[in-house]
Amino acid sequence: MQNKPFGKSRNLLHAFEAERKRRHHKLGLLLKQQNQHNVVLVMMLNQGHLDLFRNWVRSCDDRGIEVRSWTLVFAVDADAANGVEQLGFTSYFDPTSYGEHGKDAVKVFGDMQFRSLMFQKTAIVKDVLDLGYSLLFQDVDVVWKKDPLPYFLHPSRQRFDARFMYDGQNNMHAPLHVNTGFFWLNPTPESSRFWSAVLMHFDLIHRFGSQQMIVNQIILGHLFKGLKLNMLPEKDFSNGHLFSITNTARLPKDPYVIHCSWTGNLEHKIKKFKFAGLWYLDN
Repeated sequence: MQNKPFGKSRNLLHAFEAERKRRHHKLGLLLKQQNQHNVVLVMMLNQGHLDLFRNWVRSCDDRGIEVRSWTLVFAVDADAANGVEQLGFTSYFDPTSYGEHGKDAVKVFGDMQFRSLMFQKTAIVKDVLDLGYSLLFQDVDVVWKKDPLPYFLHPSRQRFDARFMYDGQNNMHAPLHVNTGFFWLNPTPESSRFWSAVLMHFDLIHRFGSQQMIVNQIILGHLFKGLKLNMLPEKDFSNGHLFSITNTARLPKDPYVIHCSWTGNLEHKIKKFKFAGLWYLDN
């Protein structure tokens, strides 16, 4: 049984590398148009999670935050690509490079469908870095209350290679507790080496059912190799450990971003958003 994740990882990585030249040509053309100040907002989703994407879009549109000009959504399936484009966003759908994956919402965090999707989530970050862009990656279970781009572009913060949300006191992710649902990487040699190592360890991501666990292990070693890491302040970038479906007392009042993590599945995320008054699709 232990050899199966390695075999899947090997096949996915082989296809990813074999298609690099073709894929980078297409992505390069898209990214020339889809960036602000050489920064790309990168997201990935399948058809089953379109409502979470729509909720994020509403959180931005209702507050006048412009996101379409610098966002590239990597669609897992054709229906997801169509749904994204109907909302005025640019999508990229490539099952040859990233593998074919299920279009339904993940039933339980960490299940086999979730583990498979983690390859594309990891690979697209490497592609954008390799093409020379800074990227802000986010999962679809987020809302924006303020535009975070000026925060990241402030001159005082340009010295960092990587900036991550804090994930709360989860022993599986000690000692740094970085969350991989919202993060920033600059295209530096240090960040490139770091994320290449994450991708090359996809067999462990698949085996343990968590990209976050492996990133937390790998990032420690790269700090000693010169990676400059910044942990984003919780008051500005609020992760899911700060609120639940029954209590929002610890949730900051005016953050840039709220990430609906620490949930088990799509239904749980929607309930959590609704309780916090962050679900905009019913209005």
